[in-house]
Amino acid sequence: MRFVILDKDEYHRFEQQNPKGSFYQSIYQKAYFDKSRQTSGFFGVTENDKILLGALIRKIDSRFGGVYEIMAGPLVDPNLADQDTIIAFFLSELRSYLKKLHAYYLRIVPNETIQRIDNAGHISSFDFSKYVSTYEKQGFIYDSLDQIGYSSLSPNYEYHKDLAGFNAETLFQSFSKATQYSIRKTFEFAIKTRTITYDELAVFHENTSQTAARLGFQDKSLAYYQNVYKTFGKQARFVIAEIELPAYVKHFQATIQLLTEEIDQLAAANSKKSTSSKHRQVNELEDRIRQYQKRIDQAETFIGLYGNKINLAGALFFIQPQEVSYMFSYTNVEFKNFYGPYRIQYEMLKFAQSQKMPIYNFYGVSGDNSRKDGVYEFKKGFNGYMTRNIGTFILPISKIRYRLLQQLRKIIRR
Repeated sequence: MRFVILDKDEYHRFEQQNPKGSFYQSIYQKAYFDKSRQTSGFFGVTENDKILLGALIRKIDSRFGGVYEIMAGPLVDPNLADQDTIIAFFLSELRSYLKKLHAYYLRIVPNETIQRIDNAGHISSFDFSKYVSTYEKQGFIYDSLDQIGYSSLSPNYEYHKDLAGFNAETLFQSFSKATQYSIRKTFEFAIKTRTITYDELAVFHENTSQTAARLGFQDKSLAYYQNVYKTFGKQARFVIAEIELPAYVKHFQATIQLLTEEIDQLAAANSKKSTSSKHRQVNELEDRIRQYQKRIDQAETFIGLYGNKINLAGALFFIQPQEVSYMFSYTNVEFKNFYGPYRIQYEMLKFAQSQKMPIYNFYGVSGDNSRKDGVYEFKKGFNGYMTRNIGTFILPISKIRYRLLQQLRKIIRR
């Protein structure tokens, strides 16, 4: 086996065919690093000119030295029986390589799942003790990241939906009744989705920043979104949901007209022979008219404030052969009763299913299934499952420097 720097094209072929490949380990992510002036490279293990393992590694400059990171990797050929041996060889050689560069430490966040939790809370656990041991034998410090909550580095928990076996009809039927209702409403309201242009990214970022501030998250910069747009190309989609309010108003005006005619017919029938069921039907129809009139009044207020077209919600998706990943998003909370986010997710789920992608990755959730996490409850409606990721491995390259700084951090926290 040989520890090598891999060619872009050969690495791309390997990553695209690997079942654990993701945008984090793609050549497009490397292009993003290059665009944002971050040092990175493709490293791997080969034997007889065949790639056994590959990883995109980036350098993060810090005051204490270079931090090197592998996010969602390394990727190993899944057909090999001796994967632990290959990983151990790679880690040993990489440590020697980074020592020559006087690195501070190496951080690895593998794309491995140790638990799967269904919507009812039933847990299936997978034994990764041998995998963890492989890292620990190479001197890595393991953090299982088992705490509930959101992490700034990478989510401890994600929400996935397997798409194999679905067609467009059965996909919709697989969602909860409440989610089906919300999606149907978006069609009733004539909501449209579209991908935005580069010039619209400033508005996209303005909206994501407002949502992040409201929910206590940290948003990406405008430069991040701009660089992703340029470097990922068709492998990234910025999707928004919009509504034309005049058409929305006309729809409900026409609906009210039909309901009014129905009430008149019932009133005429009731005058000949009064029944309690006819009275009840009239009351129900009048209640629906009042609800629809409220929507008309609200829409007319919005037209006066914002114009005829409203940007309801938006999201950034990364597209890989292995999965579609839903990443950064926003919802304009004052327009939440238009259900814009449901329409965006539905359209992208249909896209992923039509392209035969095996997994739709809703990405991060807190891991709290006590109904307190609204993000989880929203994603749960699409009827997938939660996963718990394996965690993080840290290898101090400069051990003395690492220990001193860890002690210093402990003192500062006191």
